[in-house]
Amino acid sequence: MRIVVTRPERSGEKTAAKLKALGHDPVPLPLFHPIHHGDLAEAALAAPKSALAVTSAEAIRVLKPLGTSLTPYFTKPIFAVGEATADAARQAGFQNIFTAAGDGKSLATLVVENRALLSRSEPLLYLAGTPRAPSFEAGLQSAAIAFTVAECYEMRENDFSPDIWDAALVSAKVDVILLYSAEAAQAFFRIATKPPYASALAGTRFICMSENVKAHIPDAFSAQTRTAATPSEATMLEILHAIAGT
Repeated sequence: MRIVVTRPERSGEKTAAKLKALGHDPVPLPLFHPIHHGDLAEAALAAPKSALAVTSAEAIRVLKPLGTSLTPYFTKPIFAVGEATADAARQAGFQNIFTAAGDGKSLATLVVENRALLSRSEPLLYLAGTPRAPSFEAGLQSAAIAFTVAECYEMRENDFSPDIWDAALVSAKVDVILLYSAEAAQAFFRIATKPPYASALAGTRFICMSENVKAHIPDAFSAQTRTAATPSEATMLEILHAIAGT
């Protein structure tokens, strides 16, 4: 099947490799690209903190250029939103990793369950991106968890030419489109609801990582949309297997 992958380039390449191994034809359409602010991350790390929290592997990629100056933090507890982010933290050298179920709400719950590791004098440091969903911070606030936020990266939308959109969506039939974030869904359908894309996608299936992503699918495409039961790429690929009949 011809499958459009809307993830940023680095993570999208990993997804494309998985799809190729399954016999599919991945089409990269990275709707956003990251801008890193390593200086902000470094300054935030220098302040007192009892633990770290990350909601994307992108935050770990921000830290990697810090090199050996990152070593003193490897034994700090780090709360990761899901398996992919936890794996990135592990590969970077972090040793005390707590892994949530893939979304901000479950990550906040995990932090609350382990609040004995935290203190008000050394608050949790959230290495965040922008834009981001509010659920993690809202969960911490409702539980009165002390935390600070360092916006160490931002995701900027790519301004693709019509030729790139045409090559991805019109040049050949698209069987499936993978959508990983609410921002990606919004960016995609700002273009895809216009001619000639809307008609070209009439038979295309959409797989969303979460209900939050699905909320941004236009009504015209809702019947063609499936949502992962848990917010992970592995669950999205299970849906893909079912669609492909493999």
